[in-house]
Amino acid sequence: MKFSDHSLRHRHVGALITSLCALWLLVSTATAWADSVFTVRQTYTVTNMPEGAKQVRGWFWMPEDRPEQRVLEFKVVEGPESLRITRDSTYGRSWIYADAPVNPAKPLRVTTEFKVLRRAVSGLADPTKTRPITDQDRRTFAAASRLDEVHMEVNPTIQKIADEVAGDEKNPVLQAHKFFQYVIDHSEHYSKSGPTPTGKCLGDAMECLAGTGDCCSDQHGLFIALCRARGIPCRLMFGSRLKPENLGKDHEPGYRCWPNFYAPGLGWVPLDVSSGDAAGDKADNWFGGLDENRIEWAEGRDFELEPRSQVRPDLVIRAWVEVDGKPTKGYERVVNFQREEVSAAATVKTAAVNATVK
Repeated sequence: MKFSDHSLRHRHVGALITSLCALWLLVSTATAWADSVFTVRQTYTVTNMPEGAKQVRGWFWMPEDRPEQRVLEFKVVEGPESLRITRDSTYGRSWIYADAPVNPAKPLRVTTEFKVLRRAVSGLADPTKTRPITDQDRRTFAAASRLDEVHMEVNPTIQKIADEVAGDEKNPVLQAHKFFQYVIDHSEHYSKSGPTPTGKCLGDAMECLAGTGDCCSDQHGLFIALCRARGIPCRLMFGSRLKPENLGKDHEPGYRCWPNFYAPGLGWVPLDVSSGDAAGDKADNWFGGLDENRIEWAEGRDFELEPRSQVRPDLVIRAWVEVDGKPTKGYERVVNFQREEVSAAATVKTAAVNATVK
């Protein structure tokens, strides 16, 4: 199934033209650089319906343009007539929504295909190009400065650690780097010791601090709480890694989250504590930098989904599915991707061709 709606088609073309303009800007300001274009197929299938279930609804991850990625093509290959693209009111991010009567012979399935241009970024955390955070900065980014966000609350313990670690430092980049190193020194991502996490993966700062939270969301929950304790706006992004060993394979890539903190003059600075934790003496490569082998899907926690879900979720990892109004994890996700290295000129040419899509 492809979108044939006239307005959606115009929206798609408009997004591609915007991407093209951004790419021309990159070419004009850079010398030689290379990107990766990934062709991705993603399928969600809702399975294991309870006896007597009548209706299933799902909100599923979808890609869109972000600072380190551009969606060059997107199409829905399979989905029910109810399928549409919505946006959550909290973060303004796109989701694929679909609902259908429960039919064991025909489960709810959504398959999308897209091309996405990914760029590796580095060196974005330059402490000489920023200034201290002001009250106006915090008001502007109030949602990313909350002290009471679930699992990332700035309690007396977090505040004490943040003040001890950062001391009299006012530079947001230097403070954030201290917190980056603190989390690495005082926690361990599960991948360093085994294939699966032992914690609950709730993105809980205190569980990470206690040594029982070993997921990327726990490490980044602690980092975010420490930043916010010092008045540095910080937010949480969710994505998936595109590992080279999974190239061309049907697989479930799981998720990887990472935070962005705000530094005046620099904007939102990305980092990945968990990748830094696994990188040993090269940890700093992941402070102010991200690799291209990932897709960003969503942002934040405590969602007000559209249309509204029966139960308001704190975290939406991969998808949020409800059967007769009750949340369920009875769904499968399969991803398959191919990779193509492209030059700046080839990227612009590809975007120009895609911008002429009917």
